[in-house]
Amino acid sequence: LSKISTEIDVLAKEIEEYQIIQSIPGIGEKIAATIISEVGEIDRFNHPKKLVAFAGVDPSVYSSGKFTASVNRITKRGSSRLRHALFMAVQCG
Repeated sequence: LSKISTEIDVLAKEIEEYQIIQSIPGIGEKIAATIISEVGEIDRFNHPKKLVAFAGVDPSVYSSGKFTASVNRITKRGSSRLRHALFMAVQCG
């Protein structure tokens, strides 16, 4: 397990975005590597809303007729690993 962890660190340091993501408060080596591995190529998302939807943190809007809910929760329809890594980053920040 420690050998794999070392390999992940070595491979992540070769990626340019790794240092940029780590500059965000609350994001360390493991969380940055998780975010990069889950998102993959950022170019596949042609709009920021698509990345937000992939992470599953976009709000779900419930409305029916004239009723619109006042409390909207996240959809949780994307990557649960990415959502967990972002949650951990918020907790650490």
